[in-house]
Amino acid sequence: MRSIILTVRTLASLTGLALLPAGPALAQGTTEAVTEISFDLNGMYEDNVPRSSDALGQQRGLEKEDFTLSPAVSLNIVRLIGTADVELRGQVGYVFHAKNSELDSERIGLNARAGVPVGPCRIGANAGIQRRQSDLRDIVFLPAVGPNSVENTETVQTYGIDLGCGRNPGLQPFGGVTFEKANNSSAERERAEYEATTFRGGLRYSSAALGELSLYGSRKETELSPLAFPLGGDPKYRLDEVGIEFKRDIGSRVQATVSAGYSRLDSDNLFISSFKGLVWNVDVSALIGANLRVTAGTGRNVGNSLASDAGFVVTTPHRVRLEYAFSDRARFDLGGTISKRRYGYSVAPGPNVITNETLKSIDGGLSYDLGRLFNIRLYAGHEQRNANGTIFDYDANFVGASIGLRF
Repeated sequence: MRSIILTVRTLASLTGLALLPAGPALAQGTTEAVTEISFDLNGMYEDNVPRSSDALGQQRGLEKEDFTLSPAVSLNIVRLIGTADVELRGQVGYVFHAKNSELDSERIGLNARAGVPVGPCRIGANAGIQRRQSDLRDIVFLPAVGPNSVENTETVQTYGIDLGCGRNPGLQPFGGVTFEKANNSSAERERAEYEATTFRGGLRYSSAALGELSLYGSRKETELSPLAFPLGGDPKYRLDEVGIEFKRDIGSRVQATVSAGYSRLDSDNLFISSFKGLVWNVDVSALIGANLRVTAGTGRNVGNSLASDAGFVVTTPHRVRLEYAFSDRARFDLGGTISKRRYGYSVAPGPNVITNETLKSIDGGLSYDLGRLFNIRLYAGHEQRNANGTIFDYDANFVGASIGLRF
């Protein structure tokens, strides 16, 4: 199976598009062994590295324009060991800056998973690590940290276990628990760290005619850093959610996932603001004709930020992407994202702190396969942020090229 790695900035990190894990998939039969290893070398020019207005950019001690070189190794390995299937997916790389060397940092995104059948059930375990230099569009959110403090490596670790039982197709109860730990390398930014444990469970029904329908419930217990609460109090909150999720593949041409739920955030700490309302996610992918694939999505979710004093962040993303194959070797893609975020602060923020923002981005590129092993890609894009009329508003452009070697 051939894979193409798009080295344009990952839009998922901007939109926060994600579904609540519905539980482990039950055994579908044999698991095919997969080994995909690729090496990518990406070069990119950016005209607004500080990701801010000119006024704020001058305070950050960074060169506005820069060129980055990013080597990376990507892995997609699946194995069947006895009755257990094991997966390792992700990327390990490093980002070098020609001018702003203080921003040089590793970029790691790895996820491992194992699943094993036990009688009529299936147990799954997973672990993941995400590590990178904080995005400079976010890093000035902490009021106690000067705008010139830009060096910070953020690390998010996740560990989980889940269980699903029953027949497929048929009725399947499921449940699981996930632990998440998020840290910053800068001591000044410890106040934005957090730990969270999510418990989830539900009931799923699947059939060839209907697709997959799930009723789910979850509770996420989050503990923020006590440093974010100078007046004291328990730095914890609870996020409860109930909802429904539907997945359906219409032949091999259309895949759709739709979920809708109700979330409520409560805390015993008077300095943590509350939230209640609808959350949702829609993802649709359609193959039109033989050469054009369109993917689109929208959603609303509640999460945390390692770059903000906010207790939580409500993100509403919208995205669309077109991918057109001129031939077996040549492809074109074009996509856009509009992502809105609202920050729930534990205390009233000071001046020039972002409380809400709208981030718009568009990017496109051309990819070409040079034989069976090599792939080249040229791409360009534009970003624009409106952050409640503050000095954090900016426009930025980037252009780049990459070459990939697949093993």
